[in-house]
Amino acid sequence: MVMKTVTVAIAQLSLTSSIRKNIKKIKHFIRLSKNKNAEIVCFPETSLKGEPLDLNDPNIQEIFAECKKNSIWCIIGDFIREKKHTYNTMLLIDRQGKILGKHRKVFVCEDNPFVKKGSNFKVFKTELGHLGIATCWDVTYPRVISSMVKKHADIVFCPMYWCYDTWTHKKKHLLMEKKLLESLILTRAYENLVYVVFCSPVMKKEKKLVSYSAVAEPHKIIKEIFNKEGLIIADLSMTYLDKIRKRYKKDYKKKLF
Repeated sequence: MVMKTVTVAIAQLSLTSSIRKNIKKIKHFIRLSKNKNAEIVCFPETSLKGEPLDLNDPNIQEIFAECKKNSIWCIIGDFIREKKHTYNTMLLIDRQGKILGKHRKVFVCEDNPFVKKGSNFKVFKTELGHLGIATCWDVTYPRVISSMVKKHADIVFCPMYWCYDTWTHKKKHLLMEKKLLESLILTRAYENLVYVVFCSPVMKKEKKLVSYSAVAEPHKIIKEIFNKEGLIIADLSMTYLDKIRKRYKKDYKKKLF
């Protein structure tokens, strides 16, 4: 049975180059999310900050165990080795600490010949509703979200590591890029009548990183955090989502091109 209201946690972490320090912080935020009554917690793109890992790596196994211990869903990832290839992978972990699904980043923008592109956008049927995942640059393509909504996605999570280019703005680069992300999350939520979640990290050494995380419903941004570490919590009503989809029924069908 799908929940009528899903409480999501978004962890905007201050990451370091130490995988052990990051794991310690991730486990803390999993516990904190549970204490805030969240059903699922989303972490930024490449949260572990280690070398490419295997799924049986002890660091990843610790996260699985922490999810099981706290009976909470989690979306987290990094560069994951699978057979002959390495992907920028986000994992959907269930309350039992098991992998329910994976998203391999499709629109890879890293200058790394060893990172293979993913090829599709899946939607995962869960007790929380139908969940989709798009990683960072994936979300810049309109058809990505609409393709998942065609598969009945209710919430689309977008873990990010978003940096600006100096040529894009004449001044106030960070604030202007934040405005771009605000527009992007609202546009994707509105044009598809879906909840959209952005989740970014904080890194002091990365001067061009845009540390902005937010949750949007089709008409507004519900919660947001900018340029600091922290956890934001949002209650997402599936009843409300059904209501506005029925109200915009004709347009909604047309939007799913």
